Amino acid sequence: MQQILDEAQGHSIPDYQGLGAFWRNLESFKTAELYGQRLIAPEAGEQMGDGKPAVKKSCCGGKSSVPADNSLTANEQGLTQALLASGSNAQIGECWPTGGRNPAKITASGIVDPDDKANNAAQKRSDQSALIMGLRKQFPFDGSQFPPLLWHARHEVSPSDITFIAAWIDDGCPETDIASNAVASKETSSAQPVAPGAGATPLALAMGDALHTVSKKHCSEDRDSVNGLKVRKEVSTLNEDELAALREALACMYTYDPHILDERSFNYWARIHTNSCQHGWEQFLPWHRLYLYFFEQTLQDYDSRITLPYWSWTDYSDANRNTYNTKIPDTGVLPEAYGCFLDSAGLAALKDSALFDETELAGLAQLQKAGTIYNSGLRFLKAAKINYTLQLREGEVVWSDKINAIYAELRRANPLWFPNRWPGPQSSPTHYPTQENIDLILAVRNWAQFGGGPEYDHHFGVLEEIHNGMHNFSGGQNPEFISATKAIGVTAPDPQNQYNPQFGYMTDNRVTAFDPVFWAHHSNVDRVWAVWQENNPGANPEDMDGILPPWSMAVRDALSTRKLGYEYMRDTYHYPTNGQQGLVRFNSEKAGVKPQVLDTHRKAEVRLHRMHVSNIFNAVIRVFLNAPGATVSTDIENNPCYVGQVTTFNGSCYGGPGHCDKPLPKTRVFDQRLLHHHEPRNFRIDATDAVQRMLNKGETDISVHLVVMGLDGKPIDNAVFIGGVSLNFMD
Repeated sequence: MQQILDEAQGHSIPDYQGLGAFWRNLESFKTAELYGQRLIAPEAGEQMGDGKPAVKKSCCGGKSSVPADNSLTANEQGLTQALLASGSNAQIGECWPTGGRNPAKITASGIVDPDDKANNAAQKRSDQSALIMGLRKQFPFDGSQFPPLLWHARHEVSPSDITFIAAWIDDGCPETDIASNAVASKETSSAQPVAPGAGATPLALAMGDALHTVSKKHCSEDRDSVNGLKVRKEVSTLNEDELAALREALACMYTYDPHILDERSFNYWARIHTNSCQHGWEQFLPWHRLYLYFFEQTLQDYDSRITLPYWSWTDYSDANRNTYNTKIPDTGVLPEAYGCFLDSAGLAALKDSALFDETELAGLAQLQKAGTIYNSGLRFLKAAKINYTLQLREGEVVWSDKINAIYAELRRANPLWFPNRWPGPQSSPTHYPTQENIDLILAVRNWAQFGGGPEYDHHFGVLEEIHNGMHNFSGGQNPEFISATKAIGVTAPDPQNQYNPQFGYMTDNRVTAFDPVFWAHHSNVDRVWAVWQENNPGANPEDMDGILPPWSMAVRDALSTRKLGYEYMRDTYHYPTNGQQGLVRFNSEKAGVKPQVLDTHRKAEVRLHRMHVSNIFNAVIRVFLNAPGATVSTDIENNPCYVGQVTTFNGSCYGGPGHCDKPLPKTRVFDQRLLHHHEPRNFRIDATDAVQRMLNKGETDISVHLVVMGLDGKPIDNAVFIGGVSLNFMD
């Protein structure tokens, strides 16, 4: 960092408001301010002189009471309002971020968009540092308030060096360079990479002498950085950040549920299914695709990174085999993300409620300490040795105060859990789908059998039939429906009572979307359709112009997930690269692929994102797995580590200087021109067979390696520039 700034500044050192060559004294540099702006943003939680945090996390804020709304009946207000009213952390009406929560926008060159002022708190430490803003000429260091950096410099700091300094800041401003020196001879380098990517120089990474590391960001941030489609992942592969973002958005939506016309409310979207859902004919799949799409767009208004995960039913078929031939309800297994658990805040709230005796609190404390996740509220209560009880309030059957308090805390801890859910069989044995069942569905070759018939020939498609069974399984039957009401003297219980219904909400298409697991279930339906479309291009519904209410879009508008901006992946592992540095070799660390992903994936791909080629060199990029020592001389014949190769075709430029440089990103709303002839391209290399060969060798994880060579078979520098590399697994 010091060498870069020394070289750019030259011998003329401005005063910099008394700081002088501020970068030369590391200790003072970390806290130095220019025009009152910290040159290096403080770390999260760093204390200022007054003892207050220097960086404050954004929060929802809000009021802690449910507003009275006499226009709503109890049923319209629903379970969510009752839980909010009793919850310890209920917040109404102020948690939705104005304009949405967005990570820093990234331009095609990998630079933070200077026009993006939204949500600085979501940006990296470097993005908030005055040094980086000044070097990038970003507001307020764009000349509008303060001059850019560096002052009176010999030359500007290059984009790749700015990226390096930013990475240094994000790595905690280390005092030493842990990267190995680049190998002097590009033609003979065959050394194994020895340094991790964190803190490694761009050159060491581009030479393959340091390992590129897997991004820890939300997968949508990685895709946005390379102008890619957003990814809907299998719910069990969501990382902590991805799952937390989804839960936070839903928790905020619940607070708006008392306002029935507010599009930010969860129940507003659930009622769309109540009023407009299409089943039993060919609009079933297109209608629900748009339903998911528009709901997801609303979630992205809250946080632009969020996508809807899918629930791969077959992952749980072995665990649910005991439900095949039993009539015992509430025994099914769902993804853990949708289960209930008690956290420390919930335990404290229940203690403060004065509703529980010492024995009950001891049982709750034991569950909180264990951190066990339960598939239903009844199973949680049974483990806590607390009876499920009801009471009469103004003639209506409702939860007792104890149950109401517990359920409120369970849903606060996990907004994906829903109380009216008892997964498992109902009054008859349940047929739970296996992978063989899904394979048979995918083997169907005509649309009518797969997706249903047109308006003049209504009939279920085979995918909808299996979808119906999974609705019934995941909703299940309430084991306490009769006994709990008898205990309070009610001999004729109401099967539609919102607190104690006979069946789970997922079993009823009028209320099914009020259960958050609905969205993961239907995402999987949509994913299976997307896989079928991949296998059967051109097989579409008969009435392509049919309108899908309440939207004005037609069936044809719902046929492409890509046009809607998303794709499905079991999991994805992204390696950020420096798009300004020519790539010679690429070596990654092991991706950390989950065993379940390796066991169940259908397809694997290596993707090269936004690859830009130089003006004079054609090149070949060879791709290997688990071969960190691969070079241009590595044999590819009968090499189990070899995946495939990409060949570029470009040649020299006949325009003036800059004519064939990477084009500026399209930012103008009404710019309708075609892609620039030098627009960076994406490449996909099927790695399915290569991954299987690694597994056959006993490998338990996967790393990715690239070797760039000229047409003469020798290493070549500055021929290709890649914005990112990813390893992807699809169901």
